[in-house]
Amino acid sequence: MPPSTICKTIRQYNSEPIPEADMRKLQEIAKDYRTVKNYVYQRYGGIKSLSKLYPGYTVQNEMTASGLRASLGLPSVYFYLAVFDALGDIKNQWTQTKSRIEKCIRENENLTPEDRHYLRFVMKQSDCFEAILLEREIRLSEAWEKTFRNVRTGVDENRLNRYLCRQVRRHLKKIHTDTADGFSVSEKAYRYDDHGIYLAIKEKRKRIFIPLTDNNRYTKQLYIRIFPEDGKIVIHAPVEINVRQHEDYHKEIGLAVGLRTMFVTDGGSIYGEKYSDYQYALSEYVREGNIRYRRNREKNPGRKKYMAGRERLEEALHTYINAEINRMLRTEKPAVIYVPKLPQSSRAGVNKKINSSVNMWQKGYVRKRLAQKCKEQSVALIEVFGKDISNACSRCSAIGQKANDVFTCKACGAKFPERENAARNALKRGQTRS
Repeated sequence: MPPSTICKTIRQYNSEPIPEADMRKLQEIAKDYRTVKNYVYQRYGGIKSLSKLYPGYTVQNEMTASGLRASLGLPSVYFYLAVFDALGDIKNQWTQTKSRIEKCIRENENLTPEDRHYLRFVMKQSDCFEAILLEREIRLSEAWEKTFRNVRTGVDENRLNRYLCRQVRRHLKKIHTDTADGFSVSEKAYRYDDHGIYLAIKEKRKRIFIPLTDNNRYTKQLYIRIFPEDGKIVIHAPVEINVRQHEDYHKEIGLAVGLRTMFVTDGGSIYGEKYSDYQYALSEYVREGNIRYRRNREKNPGRKKYMAGRERLEEALHTYINAEINRMLRTEKPAVIYVPKLPQSSRAGVNKKINSSVNMWQKGYVRKRLAQKCKEQSVALIEVFGKDISNACSRCSAIGQKANDVFTCKACGAKFPERENAARNALKRGQTRS
């Protein structure tokens, strides 16, 4: 049964410029927040601390005993959130590391199917994984011990364990941040009143007042992002919103996501025709700005004006993306959307302008917003196998030819616009998936 509510981030803004003295107090919190996170990264980001990450209370207790909070004078409502934010980043880093190792295992031609089975088994069993990395004896429960005996039969454990350790050392990166532009705050550290918010600071029993543009009040953990040069903040508040149900949303559609045109459906409908114009304006602005900056680096040119221009272009692009997704959902009224799984970014070519545009292609943002809006409207978004989805004929499945944005199949004589053919294949693969 689909969920009745989903989480959405709401933003709040200050209505008046924040005084410099108050902004400095917020900056102090942000810098200390960064210091705590970097301390956790350094101390618990390595192999030896892997066993302490779950559920994290060991780290919390050790951080309490470290004396770092007292030396910084940081209130506990900020200190422990910084600790758990850093722990979340470390856990995510381990997840990414395992994904990279899994890819190496899959692509390594020197490994047998039995070798791959062994490596995947020990990576999924946290006790095995930790024991191998820490060079300890592997101890499993009786239920898993029998399975492990079968998995390890016929493989060179020593060689595979050394291989796994090398891969971890290769892919696991120590995290560090130099950014101090925000911090999380728990419900105990703020209070909404007087058309604004009172935020706790490092001074005991004192808070600063920030007038807001709205009267909304939240009782969740917030994230405060600060912009000292502009004298403003942005408050990120997670809220639960009701999922909308539509009785007239019943179609199944295939969708092709592109660089020039944002969406093309299996019926040939186009959404986001001006997407490439917004994308090109942003990528060219960034490319030319970087060229100017490199040429005048010795003169120490400022970046404030450049960053403001980039932010305006990104906001315009994001507004357009969201508007076109909304228009597509209202027009198509889908119950299910099938989209091809996007490939990883390809290597750079010879045309620098094309490389810049591809690198700036916000396919992640498009997919993220499409997924969010589908959840809000109770629309199922399903990824399908993407290999050859634009090269295969959507009528007979034979490999055809593409020229001037038109797909032609010599086998059956079919001719479709290239992106429409990909969308038709997405629908076909989605409806016939096992």
